[in-house]
This record gives sequence, structure tokens and C-alpha cells, in this order.
Amino acid sequence: MRECAYVSIRHVWRAKEVANDTPFSALWQRLLTRGWQPVEASTVDDWIKRVGDGVILLSSDPRRTPEVSDNPVMIAELLREFPQFDWQVAVADLEQSEAIGDRFNVRRFPATLVFTDGKLRGALSGIHPWAELLTLMRSIVDTPAAQETVQ
Repeated sequence: MRECAYVSIRHVWRAKEVANDTPFSALWQRLLTRGWQPVEASTVDDWIKRVGDGVILLSSDPRRTPEVSDNPVMIAELLREFPQFDWQVAVADLEQSEAIGDRFNVRRFPATLVFTDGKLRGALSGIHPWAELLTLMRSIVDTPAAQETVQ
């Protein structure tokens, strides 16, 4: 049952984005073709419970923040640096990013929420140089029960 709900949500989101020819639409399509899962504020809790170790990419409008397109590429590379986790990736569209961000006290976008064992460990907010991003991620996953936003 849950799998059917996921598939139907994914198809609805794809149809919505294909019909909407914007810079975010192109980015959104690339993320979905990687097998990354769409998530909404109403489904985020189920997704977190189901995956255990995962990240949720929260976006911002690429017309306002062009470097937002770099975030998924950097996060994909970053996750490879931590093979001890079975990372799953979810992405939220612009509207859902804001709603999920509000829930987890994210004020700077793009952001990446990091969960291990189904618990929020922290968030990477904004775009960072590679070495800094790696250091920030290490501090999130190596610190027991960390639940603060890393700026």
C-alpha cells in the first residue's frame, strides 16, 4: 500500500513539474531520474522512519540562488565519503522545502537535513566549499545525537 502511494505521488509531482518549464523544473527532473524520492511535509515522518539513514534536500529558487543547482551534485559526492551509512535521498519542491524547513527550523536555503537511525542529526544550510562541507558533515554524523543546524 505504501509503495503505491509513493508511486502515485511521484507521478503527480512529475506531471506537475514537466508542465511547468522553469529552472527548478529542469533541476527537479534530474533529481528524480537519479532515483531520489520526492517528499512533502505530510509524508516526511513516514519517509524518515522507513529509510533510517537519509538526507532531505530542501531547495530554493535557482533564479534567486543559481548555485542551488550545485547542491545535489555536492551532496551526492559527500554521501560517498560516508559509506558506513545506507544513505537514501529525498528532495522537496520549492513549496514543500519551505514547509519542511519551517518544521525543522531551517532559515537558510538550500539546506540538507541529515538523519541517521531515523533521528535528525543536523542540517547543512547554504552552499559551502568542498573541504568545509566535508568537515561540517563529519561533525554532524560523528557527534552523538547532534540536532542543531550547521551554518
